Amino acid sequence: MIDLPSQAGTYCLVFSCSISSSVTIGKLGTYQVKPGYYYCYIGSAFGKGGLKSRINRHLQINKRNHWHLDYLRPHFTPVEIYYSTDTIKLECIWAKLLLEDKQSHIPIKNFGSSDCHCRTHLFYYTVRPQLNILKELIVISLT
Repeated sequence: MIDLPSQAGTYCLVFSCSISSSVTIGKLGTYQVKPGYYYCYIGSAFGKGGLKSRINRHLQINKRNHWHLDYLRPHFTPVEIYYSTDTIKLECIWAKLLLEDKQSHIPIKNFGSSDCHCRTHLFYYTVRPQLNILKELIVISLT
C-alpha cells in the first residue's frame, strides 16, 4: 500500500505494458493493449477515503471490476503517480491537456469519461511520458 493523503483530489496514474493482450472493458467493448507503451489514466477521488483509498484500489490487481481501469489493471505495471489535493475537480482539465500533447494518443474512446464529455481519460505514449504539464504536482515514482 502506497502512503498517500486521504484528502480528496485528482490523480494521474502512469503504467507500462509488457504483453500484448485483448481485453474486454465492460460495455466499451474489446480492445488490444500494446506492449512497450506507457498508459496514463486520469481520475479523481472525492469520495470516502480520498486519494489514498482510490489510488490504492487502482493499484490492486485482484478485485471486482467496477471502474474501466479495473479491467486493464492486470495487464499494466504501475510506474508513477501524479496527484493534487486541490478541492476543485481537475480531471477534465488534465485530460484536455494530455489530449493536446502531441505525443499522446487515444487508445480507447470514452474510457473513464462516462460521467463527463471528455473523449477519454486514458492516453498512451510510445515512450515514457514526461508530463511536464503535471510536473508542479506531487509525483511518486514506483520504479
